[in-house]
Amino acid sequence: MVATGVHILISLALVVLLFRSERAEPYLVTALAAAVPDIDTFVFRPLIELGYLEGALWMHRGLTHSLLAGIALTILLAAFGPWRAAAIGFGSHILLDSLSGGVRPFAPFDLALYGVSVDWLLLNMLISIIAVSVTLGGLLGMKYDFGRQVVSHPPETLSERFR
Repeated sequence: MVATGVHILISLALVVLLFRSERAEPYLVTALAAAVPDIDTFVFRPLIELGYLEGALWMHRGLTHSLLAGIALTILLAAFGPWRAAAIGFGSHILLDSLSGGVRPFAPFDLALYGVSVDWLLLNMLISIIAVSVTLGGLLGMKYDFGRQVVSHPPETLSERFR
């Protein structure tokens, strides 16, 4: 199980790398899109326990982790920011969950679980380290503009060398 904070961290890192935006919208949209798929644990679980819902479609990593939900969420969040940021947030969530047990990407049409199971603690730790490093590097790169070409000319006289 990948922690929700890790989902948000990796989506922010990807948006920093791909967008390099100084506006807040892409970061807000991607953080929401990365967190929303896990809402099934708060909404559906009580309904399952009370007997109102049953089946794999309503379980964790069911309907809210499907491509159908991803398209709907991307369209909804596109009203608040770039749709690509929403797609990155949702897609990174699905990819990480498919590495830590599997998801049902084709629900409600196919309820098969697709994915592999990697140690959750190791996965959370590695993804967090990568995400924080990339985010900090990207933010520093945006602040100091490391991509800018600096033309330097060697000093010609001794007095210019000591300036």
